[in-house]
Amino acid sequence: MSMFVRVASSAMLCAFLSSLWGGLATRAVQAAASATSIAHDTAVESRGPILLAGGDWEQVPASGGNAASGTGAAATDDSSANQGHPQRGPNGAPITIVEFSDFQCPYCRQAEPTLKEVRNKYGDRVRIVYMDFPLGFHPQAMGAALAARCADEQGRFWAYHDALFASQSGLSTPALKVLAARLSLDTASFDSCLDQRKYESTVLSDKAEGKNANVTGTPTFVVNGNAFVGAQPLSTFESAIDAAPRSSSR
Repeated sequence: MSMFVRVASSAMLCAFLSSLWGGLATRAVQAAASATSIAHDTAVESRGPILLAGGDWEQVPASGGNAASGTGAAATDDSSANQGHPQRGPNGAPITIVEFSDFQCPYCRQAEPTLKEVRNKYGDRVRIVYMDFPLGFHPQAMGAALAARCADEQGRFWAYHDALFASQSGLSTPALKVLAARLSLDTASFDSCLDQRKYESTVLSDKAEGKNANVTGTPTFVVNGNAFVGAQPLSTFESAIDAAPRSSSR
């Protein structure tokens, strides 16, 4: 798998990030765009704020490809959305982690325990904003993303999100509906939402924002303006969070 990656600025992504952090994120993503793209087998830091995590990510093929047709002091399981994006953590958190993810990506699943550690350690200092980036070569990723949005309609995005990653082998449409029932969702409403692909434009909008910013694989994280690609260790998040001013609520 090629490890060449670049996270560049875009009007859409930078506008979204700027709404969270002001000009800080815009400048940081622009800086990432000018950083030298590198390839390496282990996590190394480039001359810009991009960190690559070896082979622990999945990249969009060179030919492109369309998307297939808390515990401890952390915030509660389901919190309010940020501009339509599911959010875990309080609006006033000084640290924001934007995550581009794919429910069928094994490295996204690998990153989940680390994100939980981050939430447990930093509690209300951190919020995670989730953005869909279903990869075209994952045939069940889009369906899973749509299902999670249907769960979000009933206020259960994060419960459904966690359950999807806990059972990545069960992402067929029937399995997605069974999962909704297991989580005590209104199954008639959920099934209708999923069958109608109600949130397809929302998921594709997330992916478009990522693609316009040259996000090329999953998982990709932006932590208070620093871009990281791959299933990063806890220390990477700690370094980015601890370097941020504690009172820099945006």
